[in-house]
Amino acid sequence: MLFHVTMTHTPDNCPAYNREQMLNFIAGADKLDDIARELNVTVHFLLWAAPDHVAYALLEAESLGPIGRYVNAIPIRQEFRVTPVEHLQDVMLTARAIVARANQP
Repeated sequence: MLFHVTMTHTPDNCPAYNREQMLNFIAGADKLDDIARELNVTVHFLLWAAPDHVAYALLEAESLGPIGRYVNAIPIRQEFRVTPVEHLQDVMLTARAIVARANQP
């Protein structure tokens, strides 16, 4: 399953304004690839929009549990919005099946 994740933090929780938090962030971020492997999470992208204190990720895993553990491994106090998403071709398969079912007597 694919999950789009939006992560936001407040300026007072931003590592950019606190050297100790920045050191913790760097150390934690350096471990994210290993954590993803351990949890069997594929990171399609992980992007930061630093001026807005927000990050975006497209993650893939068998279920929501590993996604929660992965994003909580990022050492910043933040809020998460996790949205299951699908490729357009998968949505179209579902749409065609619904239409076909509706056209059956």
